[in-house]
Amino acid sequence: MGRDAVVFNGIDATTGAYLLPPMSPEAVSQIARGQVLDPADLKELRWWHHRATEAVFGPKEGVDPRNLAETGWGVVFAHGADPAVREALGELLDHRRSEAARVRQHRYREFVGDNAYRPGESKQQFLARQGAGPGPADPDSVPYYLLLVGDPEAIPYSFQYQLDVQYAVGRLHFDTVEEYARYAHSAVAAETRDSVATPRAEFFATRNPEDPATALSSSELVVPLAEQVRDDQADWTVRTHVGEEATKERLAQILGGHDTPALLFTATHGMGFPNGHPRQARHQGALLCQDWPGPGRRQPVDEQHYFCADDVGDTARPLGLVSFHLGAVGAGTPQWDDFAHHGSGHRSELAPHAFVAGLPKRLLGHPNGGAIAVIGHVERAWGYSFVWPRAGRQTAVYGSCLARLFDGHPIGSAFEYFNERYAELSSDLSATLEEVDFGKQPDHWELAAMWTANNDARGFAILGDPAVRLVGVAHRTEPLRRLVATGVNAGRAEPDPVAEAATTGRADPSRTAPPEGAELDYALLDGVRHTRERLVSALQDVAENVAAALERAVDNLTVIEVATYVSDDLSTVTYDSARKGFGAGAELRALTRLSIDGNAQLVVPRDLGEADEALWRLHAGLLEQARAARAELVKTGASAVAGLLDALKVL
Repeated sequence: MGRDAVVFNGIDATTGAYLLPPMSPEAVSQIARGQVLDPADLKELRWWHHRATEAVFGPKEGVDPRNLAETGWGVVFAHGADPAVREALGELLDHRRSEAARVRQHRYREFVGDNAYRPGESKQQFLARQGAGPGPADPDSVPYYLLLVGDPEAIPYSFQYQLDVQYAVGRLHFDTVEEYARYAHSAVAAETRDSVATPRAEFFATRNPEDPATALSSSELVVPLAEQVRDDQADWTVRTHVGEEATKERLAQILGGHDTPALLFTATHGMGFPNGHPRQARHQGALLCQDWPGPGRRQPVDEQHYFCADDVGDTARPLGLVSFHLGAVGAGTPQWDDFAHHGSGHRSELAPHAFVAGLPKRLLGHPNGGAIAVIGHVERAWGYSFVWPRAGRQTAVYGSCLARLFDGHPIGSAFEYFNERYAELSSDLSATLEEVDFGKQPDHWELAAMWTANNDARGFAILGDPAVRLVGVAHRTEPLRRLVATGVNAGRAEPDPVAEAATTGRADPSRTAPPEGAELDYALLDGVRHTRERLVSALQDVAENVAAALERAVDNLTVIEVATYVSDDLSTVTYDSARKGFGAGAELRALTRLSIDGNAQLVVPRDLGEADEALWRLHAGLLEQARAARAELVKTGASAVAGLLDALKVL
């Protein structure tokens, strides 16, 4: 931000001026103080921020977001959708079914017919009909990755915003059935062919004359991000096109030309048009290039100065591209202004109807092989959000998102960083506004920055399947399992019930329990969110089960038995499960029984030779490990029960 005014992203093509005029920090602060945050949404955002800071965001504990067999995948159609669209997406749906339903059939779901999105539904209403509720995504109820299919009139952007906090959400909308089929083919090809895009990342940022917005985004965001990727990804080629190099001709070579990379990141103004303008639906959100002489001219912007859907010719081949467009209305435009000004509650009409931007649709549905994902803003972009007053550059969210993409995460998982940032900023903003309501003098710079950053994080949207990945990176699918303490019992081979309970997550409510002040609907167990009584009952059952498991475990651990054997030929050794010890081929050389009260009974050979002395030292070490493991196991189980009892007290 400059010292005297806040300048926002976006240029009005008909005037050459900013979509929103430069504002003083005091003016932005006043707008922020007039914005009303929905209490239900705010409550959930606070809960998600709490969960992200205390644990991790994304699906429920124990589910690897890189593995669709664990996360699940679903497609949500609007009620009354054309069946031909579902048929056109068949290639993609079959591919996702083979991945998501590999272990459990119900982790692939099509929300169609009675289960489709219904007009006017909120996120909570839609999820309730599917047997799910707030809290971490449970793939056994509703899959974590969800693809919305339909225009934003049929499935509103507001529903996408709400759902995206809890799930990894993308959207597809095209004008023709053929474009859906093209996208399906491109997405599958990008994951099944050896090479569809060059392992190269391109960063494109304008620095237009007399334009502080692009000067700041290029120097404080794009250049540092490019340096980070260049340092971290030795196998990738990273190129930057900043300032004079960021021309429309160069962008045409990158966006579908002979130089198409796997990843493109652009930071420039998005083009805006007045409500109902003949070029609005086709050109709104187009990328302004360095060819533009800047806002000082105060004259309409020529089409030669921006890159739009019409500039992606039929010979282009953007197959496999993931393109990130930081700019106003780059992903789409709602019908109504999302931000009421000055507390009046008045919302201006931005367009005759909500729509998806033309450039992403062209890239995703290209007849010669399309992009697999385009990320951009719905509504205006608040580009100054990555520079915080008195704190300097704030690019960690962008950098973390890219790092996840290069680590093999699907794009929906990588963008959880923006969802968590939105949750954090909304929580902080609401607390600050509450203090101002009770008489605290606002810091206008701080409040303006917080408000713009909140809107910036909220407005990001994924166009395309949220489960696609960056082409050219390893698709790692190792399960991320939670590590728990388990006992060492040399004389017993049976599974440990306490460790088993902890591994399933049932013995640790702290991972999903709501923060103070949150509704208990953001809590623990599958299928028991609808009533307080059912949740109490379910928690009591879990507590009793864990307590019983602990009792059995303590019985088993009353005596630790450590036996040490020797053998002249290991290939002849057998294990007798009935006797819980080694049989033929092994000779018992040391035996210790340790009671829980500390009494020990030891049996050693009468004649301890030099070799047996070394064996005894090994035996003593194993005994000490067993004692420590028993203590840790009992501690872990007791902590689990205590956590459940605390949760019951909250109820």
